[in-house]
Amino acid sequence: MTAATAGAGTRERVIRAAAELFATRGFAATSISAIRNASGALPSSIYWEFGSKDGILAAVLEDSAARWLEQARASAVRAMAQPALSAKLRLGAYLEQLADALAERPEFLRLLLLLSLERRDVDERSLQAIRQVRRRAVESLARLYAEAGIVDPAAQESDVVELARASLAFFDGAFVAAQVDPETTDLRRMFSLLHAGITAAVTRANRGGTA
Repeated sequence: MTAATAGAGTRERVIRAAAELFATRGFAATSISAIRNASGALPSSIYWEFGSKDGILAAVLEDSAARWLEQARASAVRAMAQPALSAKLRLGAYLEQLADALAERPEFLRLLLLLSLERRDVDERSLQAIRQVRRRAVESLARLYAEAGIVDPAAQESDVVELARASLAFFDGAFVAAQVDPETTDLRRMFSLLHAGITAAVTRANRGGTA
């Protein structure tokens, strides 16, 4: 094993251990010592790789964000590549797969929630990782809504983005509900209702109806 390989292995172990500890204990309650014990890494290696606990948090968020974005992208590709389905049904399939992704890999959003409640100040590197995911999520939803005909082709781009942002806020709330009461919260069902509600509301608006 080369020094580079060993270093990569240490970094991976620390990120995995820290992600689990941050998600279960919170950032403030997780010490470098706890991360060291859970990862088996030497203190000198941890400080060399990350510099500080804030550096570890930023690395955890960047890693989780990359994994989440890739999973969301793969879900979109699978859903939108079903020619037998209409555009609106493909969008529904995407939302269902996104619900599954939230259920299967909740670490990133859980960390976001913990940070938003626990910390008033988040270092810039961590903020960039968080903002990247949310920006990409809004862009993807806006594009999918347009491709699926959910919004009028003549609609202003700002209106489509606003709808996407409102949907993301719904995702946040649904995720919180699933964390608080997982036995009675069906994310697939909730996302299906979101899809039906948006489709019905936009269709009515396009026909000249009122909310």
